[in-house]
Amino acid sequence: VLLSRRPMETDSHDEHGHGHGHDEHGHDGEACNHDHGHTAAKEEHAHIHGGEPCHGHDHEDRGHGHVHPPGLAALEGVPGTDVSKAQDGGLFKQVLREGDADSGSPPVGAKVKVHYVGTLADGSKFDSSRDRPGFFEFDVGVGSVIKGWDEGICTMKKGELAVLTCRSDYAYGARGSPPKIPGGAVLTFEVELFSWKEKRKEKWQLDEAGRQAEATDLKARGTEAWTQGKVPDALDYYCDAAEYVEGEEAEAAVALRVSCLLNAAMCALKLGQHAMTESYCSKVLDIDPRSVKALFRRGSARMASGEFANAKADLREAASIDPKDRGIREALAECQKREAEAKKAEKAVYGKMFA
Repeated sequence: VLLSRRPMETDSHDEHGHGHGHDEHGHDGEACNHDHGHTAAKEEHAHIHGGEPCHGHDHEDRGHGHVHPPGLAALEGVPGTDVSKAQDGGLFKQVLREGDADSGSPPVGAKVKVHYVGTLADGSKFDSSRDRPGFFEFDVGVGSVIKGWDEGICTMKKGELAVLTCRSDYAYGARGSPPKIPGGAVLTFEVELFSWKEKRKEKWQLDEAGRQAEATDLKARGTEAWTQGKVPDALDYYCDAAEYVEGEEAEAAVALRVSCLLNAAMCALKLGQHAMTESYCSKVLDIDPRSVKALFRRGSARMASGEFANAKADLREAASIDPKDRGIREALAECQKREAEAKKAEKAVYGKMFA
């Protein structure tokens, strides 16, 4: 209801070797089990208000409420601390998990990567990025989202999990965002901040050589982050790199995109982002249907999600292409074992129901 986005992009490193784990890090299927973030066709997210993008902060009745309407009382009985710039009691933050204090907070204009769950005062959920593959990304502090996000997220640290409670003028104002958000509603968002980055040159600002150079640089940064154990950051870099060469037809650019998508898939798998992993691998398979790495990683993600039939199909296809790969055979055996256990457990449940 609030957010719209396109799938993000990512991939793996050719120089990491054939292993079905992270290309640069060996075959280990657990090497890279990101959200934060980051999608096989980079997801662009636009905050929507009443079906139209919300821009600017001037009109409270447009939903942003950046002009404080007279008569709105400060929120009372709300857990946390008032983090509104005006200190007017309209925006509270309750920290559920501390972030990295040394990371600082995202500056205005930075592109942040988050997950969120939005609820009304009665606790009913009206939107959640966690229900979709990938993360939600936007430029913070510049009016592309509601005022409560612009101000609240700029107080968060990397890795922080917090609840933002937004009075209506910090959310969708007197008009709300029908049909799910009534006018004057106080909204609560559980927000997890994964990362942020300064803006780089847009694709359209670069020629073909420039786009490939930018992607190559980002991929190298991703590799460095991976070796340092900074998997979410690595995922970000690989996703961005893949986006820069999306749509390019030159053989080197296509190979670079595939490599970055595969590496991103491994990072997502490492982070337990199985839907994201599947998305990245599917994009690779659209380019190269016989990519063993993509089949293996997608099969591993599907197995972890309990999609055993699809997982077995992927792993069997990978095994038919590379029958000597021991890791694939072991993964297929593990998938069959888990499926049998799941069926046994299901049968036991039904047996108790009708006993």
